Amino acid sequence: MRYQQIKWLILIIPTIVVGLWEYVRHEFLLSYLSMDAGNILTPVIVFLVTITLLLRLFVIYEKMQEELKKERAEKAVLKERERIARELHDGIAQTLFLCSVQLDHLKQKYDDGELNQVHKHLRQIHDDVRQSIYNLKHSSTAASHVWQERLSHWLNQFRLDTGIPLEAELTLKEERLNPREKVELFACIQEALTNIRKHASAEHVTLRLEPLQSGWSLTVLDDGKGFTGDPFQHHDRFGLKIMQERARNMKASFSFTRENGITRLQIKRREDT
Repeated sequence: MRYQQIKWLILIIPTIVVGLWEYVRHEFLLSYLSMDAGNILTPVIVFLVTITLLLRLFVIYEKMQEELKKERAEKAVLKERERIARELHDGIAQTLFLCSVQLDHLKQKYDDGELNQVHKHLRQIHDDVRQSIYNLKHSSTAASHVWQERLSHWLNQFRLDTGIPLEAELTLKEERLNPREKVELFACIQEALTNIRKHASAEHVTLRLEPLQSGWSLTVLDDGKGFTGDPFQHHDRFGLKIMQERARNMKASFSFTRENGITRLQIKRREDT
């Protein structure tokens, strides 16, 4: 039922009901009902029609209003994301690319290890900016219906960009995840693999997203160089703290451990918690 139709029905149904009642009353019921009884029955009938029919229409109307409001908000967010992505592409990404080209020329003239290191860091920054642009252009809300397909695409892109063998076991059906969990989980997977690419020097990565009896579990394993001390105390690394906060937002547990040469990151959500 359309929005305008509901509005008109809410306006005209009471009028039609009263008109029909008055017609039936005067044409057929005058010999059975007194004038006072008929006057009392009129508001009663309108009240009964209101609670049986109009309330349902009001519920539908309010639901459509909420959906319209949500749609407008999503469009506004998407428009803003596209604007930021465009500015990133036209500004920072192009500048980083030009800097990378200039460094290539300098490396050809000067065989300097520091230049190579600067070039490596610049490439990492450029890759991060490209990933941010991709994330902004592909709205998490719009992609919620094809979440697993989008995740598989991102994992394939990680394999191509890094050359690191990545074994992905995605046995959890996306219907088990609510929209917020899809957004937070995707961001956690991105952050975990980005950290591996930047810091771990891993030769193999395993990612498991699997159902539990009453929830789900995300596990990321890598055979990289690991970490020393408390990884949450590094002043220049915020990825773990961000993932920990995202897990808290999902009411999930978060762990980051190292054992037998394998680093394990795990986020586990139990529906009964």
